[in-house]
Amino acid sequence: MKKIISALLMASVIAISAAGCGYNDALEQASKANQQTTSASQSSDSTSDETSKVTDANYKDTFDGLCSYMQDKGYYTDKAVKTEMDASFIGAKQGVKYSISNNLAIELYEYDTTKLNDTAKEIVKEVKDSNSFTIIEGYPVNAAYLSNNGKYLMIYNDTKIDKDNPKKDSNEYKARENAVEDFLAFKN
Repeated sequence: MKKIISALLMASVIAISAAGCGYNDALEQASKANQQTTSASQSSDSTSDETSKVTDANYKDTFDGLCSYMQDKGYYTDKAVKTEMDASFIGAKQGVKYSISNNLAIELYEYDTTKLNDTAKEIVKEVKDSNSFTIIEGYPVNAAYLSNNGKYLMIYNDTKIDKDNPKKDSNEYKARENAVEDFLAFKN
């Protein structure tokens, strides 16, 4: 009986110690996150100055040039999860998706404007008409933008923006509008 009680007491001590360490770890992580947020907001002014100096003149009119330009404008970093996309499903030549967070992803595609297939022609027409298109099984894609030369397509997917009733003064909406403006300015 003494052994059982000793074992239970020991398990309780270990559980309490582990819970206390976890709490301290959580406090430490929260403190670090707060420090990072504070330093990020302090440096955001200098970052926005730097990104405003980025112009498309320094980049080649290529898919890689577009991807580098958008990164240097600050829309994603090397920390974003980069996924090569099957661009053929929309008739494009190549595509890549940058997953920035749980709610935000930017997809970039390149079309060969001299050889658009029927799928590409349909997607391009829909995007020109409504900044959206429908793909396999009626799945709608909203917030799609086509460059003025028709060579590049950007899909800006932020689940925090309500497509039917966007809050135009929200940071997410403003970020999307800035991204669209910069995307459209590339090799205009």
